[in-house]
Amino acid sequence: MTASPTAPDDPAYTADGLDLCVRTDVKVVADLAPEVTREDPRPPLARPGAACLFEMRTKGGYQANLRVEASTLATADEARQLYRGTRRATGMTPAGAVPGVGEEAEAFTKRSTPGFRYAEYMVHARTGNLVVKVWLAVGGESYVANSVLAEKSLAILRATQAAVPTA
Repeated sequence: MTASPTAPDDPAYTADGLDLCVRTDVKVVADLAPEVTREDPRPPLARPGAACLFEMRTKGGYQANLRVEASTLATADEARQLYRGTRRATGMTPAGAVPGVGEEAEAFTKRSTPGFRYAEYMVHARTGNLVVKVWLAVGGESYVANSVLAEKSLAILRATQAAVPTA
């Protein structure tokens, strides 16, 4: 069975060539992690799109990371499969649906202690053939509240969605 094409009234997005390291406003998270120590613009594995990983440091010297991905698949059905596959493979705790940011959107959280308190939040959303994922993780002496991570991640997700042009 072949995947059905994007419906004629659905926009077709293309993130190929989009520089998310330049387009992502890291000032959104500057109060959590003011220093970007490295950027990695490698695109998502095995699918068309763009991505950027920002490695950062908090004021206290702890590790923080922000990964932004925009994947644009050939069809909405392929994007739906990617979206659902991420849900199954994330290894994080579901935090529920996120309204108003796509046809499908949900968030996940995780807390760990790799020698410090590490709070992670991931949100991903699908609209047509576009899947955007934002993962924000911040270390410290205490966990950053999920609500703070959510607010910042959603702001970046919305900005990334707006930055991806239609084909």
